Amino acid sequence: MNKNTELLKEIKLLYVEDNEDSRESTVEILEYYFNNITVARDGEEGLAFYEKHYLTTNSYFHIVIGDIEMPNMNGVEMCKRIREINPGQLLIMLTAHDSKEYLLQAIDLGIDKFITKPIIGIDNLIVPIMDLSKKIMLDVELQEKDFLLKQKNRIIDENVFMTVSDLNGKIVEISQAYLNFTGYKREEIIGSNHSVFRNESANLKIIKNLWTTILADKEWTGKLKNNKYSGEEYWISSTISPLYDINHKKIGYTAIVEDITNTKRLESLSITDSLTEIHNRRYFDYSLKKDFKSATWRREKFGLLIIDVDYFKDYNDCYGHVKGDKALKIVATEIKKYVNNSVEDVFRIGGEEFATLISNATDEEVKTIAQDIVTNVELLEIEHEKSKISKFLTISIGAINIDGSKDCMSNEDLFNLADNNLYKAKNGGRNRVVFNENTDSIEKLKNLDIITKLPNRQALIQELSMMQDESMLVLLHINQINSIKDLYGLEKVGDLVSQKAKQLSQIIIDDNVTLYCLNMQEFAILITKERLFDKYLALLKYSILTNSDENIYHPDDNNYLISDFTAGVSYGIVNIFNQADLVLQEAIMAKKNLIIYKNNQTTLELQKATLNRLMVYKKALHSGNIIPYFQPIIDVKDNSILKYEALARLLTDTDEIVTPYYFLDSAKQDNTFEFFTKQMIQKVFNVYAKKKTDISINITYENISSDSMRDYIKNRLEKYGGDGITFEIVESEEIKDYELIENFILMLKEYNCKISIDDFGSGYSNFTNIIKLNIDYIKLDGSLIEKINIDKNVEHMIIALLSFAKNANIKTIAEHISTPELDDKVRELGIDYIQGYLYGEPKSPEHYDIV
Repeated sequence: MNKNTELLKEIKLLYVEDNEDSRESTVEILEYYFNNITVARDGEEGLAFYEKHYLTTNSYFHIVIGDIEMPNMNGVEMCKRIREINPGQLLIMLTAHDSKEYLLQAIDLGIDKFITKPIIGIDNLIVPIMDLSKKIMLDVELQEKDFLLKQKNRIIDENVFMTVSDLNGKIVEISQAYLNFTGYKREEIIGSNHSVFRNESANLKIIKNLWTTILADKEWTGKLKNNKYSGEEYWISSTISPLYDINHKKIGYTAIVEDITNTKRLESLSITDSLTEIHNRRYFDYSLKKDFKSATWRREKFGLLIIDVDYFKDYNDCYGHVKGDKALKIVATEIKKYVNNSVEDVFRIGGEEFATLISNATDEEVKTIAQDIVTNVELLEIEHEKSKISKFLTISIGAINIDGSKDCMSNEDLFNLADNNLYKAKNGGRNRVVFNENTDSIEKLKNLDIITKLPNRQALIQELSMMQDESMLVLLHINQINSIKDLYGLEKVGDLVSQKAKQLSQIIIDDNVTLYCLNMQEFAILITKERLFDKYLALLKYSILTNSDENIYHPDDNNYLISDFTAGVSYGIVNIFNQADLVLQEAIMAKKNLIIYKNNQTTLELQKATLNRLMVYKKALHSGNIIPYFQPIIDVKDNSILKYEALARLLTDTDEIVTPYYFLDSAKQDNTFEFFTKQMIQKVFNVYAKKKTDISINITYENISSDSMRDYIKNRLEKYGGDGITFEIVESEEIKDYELIENFILMLKEYNCKISIDDFGSGYSNFTNIIKLNIDYIKLDGSLIEKINIDKNVEHMIIALLSFAKNANIKTIAEHISTPELDDKVRELGIDYIQGYLYGEPKSPEHYDIV
């Protein structure tokens, strides 16, 4: 049997013949080629079989073969009746030489093939059938392609943001998904230009570059700011490609659009300090600029406190970093108590430095707030035997209060003045407040531009926000700066930073290269011309990082102050600062002088990075140092503790407690990830067994999809029970099989466990599938909650998610509640439960007395 006859195996055949001998001999031949044959003995039976087959399978036979002369119902009548049922049915008629009576009728009916009886050879029977089979298979192939094309077009229309425009930019087609997203009707868009979407603040240079590119028949990719029908702003990443007809003549353009609004927001609003869970330096820079400008417009007073923990290096050296971190958290909590109608916010802006913003308060009120904070931090009675001024931990504060109706200065000037007052407080004996509003100091600070007279951090951020071309960013960290400050004082630190700035300025001599001083410990170099990238990478490696002359002579003890750099480098346009900062921190931790951020790391490099991370992780794992910390979840009705969430922590050799997320990506590539989860779950159940405290346990899709992991969880539930246990399943793009999730949840429900969906609203939440699951809670993504008071779009999204949950009769939890303002807001919106630093940070089970 050759490949041409193989296709006959897929053909469904109805064979009708009244002559038993002819029927048996023909069937014997057909069965050799066909797998699916139905045989009938006359026309009536053949028609009945045809009708029954359609009713039971909702499909037709591919080919009907019938004798022309049969009792009860002849072949012509049978075929006529079949054609009434299915006009496109392929028909083969078996005719004898004396069948002239019916032959003309059969021809008029349009029979597809005639085979003369008696059938002399196999080819006389099979070849006609094969000819029709080829036609069948071609039709099937075309139908499948048409079906797939329609299905693909429907999926694109429903899920992809797409427009098609003519050569003049007029929109001729738009997907329903994009219409749904923007709120426009099709008739409002067809025939319009894309400017119908454009935000009035859109960069016209980008639009010009777009048209220059596509008119040159090139593909353009870029980011644009648009407006919905409602006026709501959104950001898109758009790829516009030329569209050609069959003769390769350009007839228009196709645009594929992706909504990147949340990404843009997240890039600019990474605002939480991971240790203290108050706002971080990046958000401080943003808030200071925004709030100070607002106060200036309103002609109101605006105050700033910069707070530094006294002799904190000595505290860490004496008590260890774990207690040092704990002390910082306690101090942050104490400062947060002063957040009220005047104190806008509290920030951690450095290792042991904090800041607060104060709006529309008198000078006396600012001084009182500052002095109260100093007094009450010492009253915390955090023992500090290495302090030179008290037996307890103390703080110093530099304070400033500017009258917006009189003083005209930048937010940098404001910070510099408060920072200068802090230096005076520390040099004047510490554990005190220095409040100074001297206009001479203000003018001096304006002219000094801190110490180096270089562009500062805000200038760099502004420059990065306007970049259109790929650039290179180098972040330089001055090593040993804290030791030098403690040993020799702030004046010598200023001398060192000034000399470093001078040395760097002598190296950086090209146009399109700018040196910035970000703070007393960091410089940045921005190179905006690609042709200079290699040059400055070489200068970095062989000059800046190896220059042994970068020392300052200290005459008091005839020594040089030795200080070198650690560098982080990144390339690109978007997120370039965060990437450089990430590798800079990694270089500092790894004690390397340089790490370059790479999107396209080789397999070998990725393996090396993974192995380095796994070293610390595996050591902790195999020594049983994966431990659970607990954070309370609060009921908004009475502020009682509903339950505690168990959060994994890693205990290092030096008794430091660190989060394991830095290692988890590497761990998930290793077969120990399940071992990690089992170790964590067992330790959580050990805590649960003591007092039967209600606890939430995090679980991932990788865990659920593992047979052995599911068996382990079931085994633990058999031993300890499930009353009071909640499993938090992270809702993410990794989830492929919701039926597996549903079955897992059904198993948990047998033990009275509750189910929560974690990170809900993070961008992947599948509402259709979630609502089918038997869940009890959804935990709203913390990155959204943190921005609910500063972004109306996020607030609207949260309102929609809460509405969804309420309609589905699912309770809601808001995490990352770190300020009273956030607390008030989520309560106002109708959240059921809250979790965050405001009500308790992650702590050991002993701290919360649950063991």
